[in-house]
Amino acid sequence: MCALWKRWWALAAALFFSFLGDVMGWQNELIPQIGFFAIAQILYIIIYSVLRPPKPSWQKPVRAILLSAVLLVYGVAMYWIFPRVGDRFVSCGIAVYAVLLLGMCYAACRHRNAFLILGATLFVISDFIIGINAFVERIPHAHLCIMVPYYLGQLLLYVGTLKLFNARR
Repeated sequence: MCALWKRWWALAAALFFSFLGDVMGWQNELIPQIGFFAIAQILYIIIYSVLRPPKPSWQKPVRAILLSAVLLVYGVAMYWIFPRVGDRFVSCGIAVYAVLLLGMCYAACRHRNAFLILGATLFVISDFIIGINAFVERIPHAHLCIMVPYYLGQLLLYVGTLKLFNARR
């Protein structure tokens, strides 16, 4: 029972730090926003790493493909967004956050849970749109383009994580 409580606590904390990141975003405070979201990603990584997925014989090739996709997304983001950031401190924060975000995506997708895979993917898409909108070019209706996949992704991560918790009871 104690281990189950720790898992629920970590999920609640991840959602809380995501909420704090949202609040900082509403106030246009980029560095605190990145910091709060980074803490949320660390908590998600811990949750998905502690809840180990089953290991079928075909998992190694799937893991390699998934890791390649994650690295490709990171490379595209670094190539396209980073040169336009300007401030080195902000660039470092974004680089660290991107590693954590894609680490969360990788950890979530290893479970082969459709809710987690789609939720993590939508979360990455949302943050990629934030980067493009903030540093590359303004996107029409950016708020909708960012928040719809973000909140849907958060909901799917929540549902998928609950399914993992329930499967481990």
